[in-house]
Amino acid sequence: MKIDAQARLLATQALQNPTTKPGGGKEIVETAREFEAIFVQQVFKGMRRTIPDSGLLPRGNAEEIFYDMQDVEAAKQLTRHGGIGLSEMLIEQMTKDGG
Repeated sequence: MKIDAQARLLATQALQNPTTKPGGGKEIVETAREFEAIFVQQVFKGMRRTIPDSGLLPRGNAEEIFYDMQDVEAAKQLTRHGGIGLSEMLIEQMTKDGG
């Protein structure tokens, strides 16, 4: 899949300066960022499952909740500061002119 340079520029501009017109701009940017944050959170959660339990300290429910909250916040911060590029691709696809 080849990414059009003009479409990438428009997506980058939408991320930097979202408009408030209905059905576009700001809503698309916010939705794309939220989706990217959820995706990144799931990636973090999957990566955390690969770490073996040492058995030194027993794991409890509170620790699971803490790690879930930590993953959510880390994903939000990552997305706010550039992310992994998923939101840009989503914005590009959603703002294309049908051609």
